[in-house]
Amino acid sequence: MGLSKKVNIVQIISERRERLRDEIVREVPLTISVNEKELVTLQCSPHNLEYLTIGFLLSEGIIGKGAEIKYIDLNKKGWYIRVALRGDFSVDKYLSGKRIIGSGCSGAVTFYRDIDAQKCVPLQDETEYSYQKISSLMRQFQQSSLTFKHTGGVHSCALCSQEGIEILTEDIGRHNAMDKIFGECFIKGIPTQGKFILTSGRVSSEILIKTVKQKVPIIASHSAPTDLAVGLAEKLNLTLIGFVRGCRMNIYTNNYRII
Repeated sequence: MGLSKKVNIVQIISERRERLRDEIVREVPLTISVNEKELVTLQCSPHNLEYLTIGFLLSEGIIGKGAEIKYIDLNKKGWYIRVALRGDFSVDKYLSGKRIIGSGCSGAVTFYRDIDAQKCVPLQDETEYSYQKISSLMRQFQQSSLTFKHTGGVHSCALCSQEGIEILTEDIGRHNAMDKIFGECFIKGIPTQGKFILTSGRVSSEILIKTVKQKVPIIASHSAPTDLAVGLAEKLNLTLIGFVRGCRMNIYTNNYRII
């Protein structure tokens, strides 16, 4: 199944009315089960769902980088994905404690505890990138987001290095797009240290926490950050950049990495 489909619409421009075929994004409810226990249902784009699932489990702290996954089984008929982990898994333990509903897109709920930020360790990565490199890759990034060009209905996220864009994902949710990046890195053994993230969406606190957890020292967005994200980025020694447009960018924290 593709990320989009055609539908019939009536378009009105000024006083002109016309029947057209338009392209819209697809949305599916993906239910994640871990060790035969239902955990959550995510509203998402129907693509790279194995990566999304593992990235979500990483972001939520359910699995770590050393986790052993026995199998991942995706049923596209019911949009149900089963993950088997070695060892015991307790849904009650996962859901215990105070949790905050994050600013997710498309109804997809991102849960995180305020202690998540407290557990993050400040980044020690001193990798530098030129502002020209970031601006150039942002232009390439936007040109490569074909589903957004056709529908205007998705967010994009990319993992980049000095060599260029390594992974690019699209999803109706900006959190999902980022989780797909880190899920693919986990499954394929792709390192994230010394690289940077490009995103089309707003950088909120939970997006920033996802980035820090995977030891990525720089995140650059076409859009804006929130004040809480800026405060956390300063505290956790992450370089946060917003409004990367043309030759312009705003560096909010730790500008020493941008040369």
